[in-house]
Amino acid sequence: MTLLKLFKILLPLILLTGCGFSLTKVEINEQTFVFAMYINEGKQKGTVEVTISAPLPNRLTSGRQAGGHGGGDPYAMVTKTSTTVQDTLHLIQRDLSRRFDFSHTKVVVVGKGYAEAGLEDLMDWLQREPTTNLRTYLMVAPGDAKKVAELTPVFEQMPSEVLIRFATQHNMINTTLKDCLYAESANQGYALTYLAAQKKPMVADQEKLEPWTGIQGTAIFHNHKLLTTLPMQESLAVSWAVNEVKGPLYTVSWDEGAGRASVFLISTNSKKSVRMVSGHPVFTIKLLGIGDVIYKRNLKQLDTLKAKRIIERELNDMVKSELQKALRTSQRVGSDILQLGMLVDWNYPDHWEKVRSEWANYYKNEVEIQVVTDIRVRNFGTTLKMKPK
Repeated sequence: MTLLKLFKILLPLILLTGCGFSLTKVEINEQTFVFAMYINEGKQKGTVEVTISAPLPNRLTSGRQAGGHGGGDPYAMVTKTSTTVQDTLHLIQRDLSRRFDFSHTKVVVVGKGYAEAGLEDLMDWLQREPTTNLRTYLMVAPGDAKKVAELTPVFEQMPSEVLIRFATQHNMINTTLKDCLYAESANQGYALTYLAAQKKPMVADQEKLEPWTGIQGTAIFHNHKLLTTLPMQESLAVSWAVNEVKGPLYTVSWDEGAGRASVFLISTNSKKSVRMVSGHPVFTIKLLGIGDVIYKRNLKQLDTLKAKRIIERELNDMVKSELQKALRTSQRVGSDILQLGMLVDWNYPDHWEKVRSEWANYYKNEVEIQVVTDIRVRNFGTTLKMKPK
């Protein structure tokens, strides 16, 4: 017994010696950690183009500035084309000196054409790959997904880090692989961030045009197929409805533009509920928010209380209208992007069993959605508190 206790004490110390580090070092040196993947339709019908992005450890030095080009890019990209995602990755692997490891893959970007054809093959591979991270973010590129990978990472070292920041900063809906699989298993839809790719002049590079990537809205899916897209304002309302967006800014106007105010929302929240009316579900989506006025222009010099009421009225009407338009679009294509069917499953399981198999058509034709907003202005700042002369 004494010898066993001594062994338990010495074992951790043995693992901290050179032997333990040698084993770890060998394993890392034999792996290629894929940080991002970019998927497109191949040039030939029935093929798929896959691009992987992986860091180059020998160029990721602490003294190298982010986004710099002095020692070359700190990442490598390899592209191949074949009939399936699995076959394409096998072709890429054959030309690499290290083995794939997808446990660090944080983002997968699919081209619009590939998304419209369907993500079934990609999803099948992601589920079967043992090192897949279920928290991987999925996004849609407006055209060629590789164009997104060409973005200039001004504030980061790699393009994949920029895309990850888009998701973690909650500027738009941040849908993960787990969310997509969960929605599909329940026969419901989901929405992915819809990116924009263009060229912009870089001040740091003497106004030289460089690839730039941003966000232009959301892409609506059902059965893993891209059905349509939503513009920015409607996408913000959807992100709010699923409690993803943080710190949105809205500008409202009144009196034919004579009055204008910008409100920064410091707190946003949403609540969803369902009730049965005449045998059909009626959903209520309530958006709540508290904001500060950070800009105001009013030629009529309204007093603070009256201005507060006008700004709150215009802001509530604007957000309500944007969410209603987004939901009408989702119902038109039969994609339950807010996954309201889960509320039916939780509250009325018997009814859900009847409609689950045909939920897309049921959501399109039989569901009523009511939108309620309660957005209040908390602070006007010193400018609005001043009395007009």
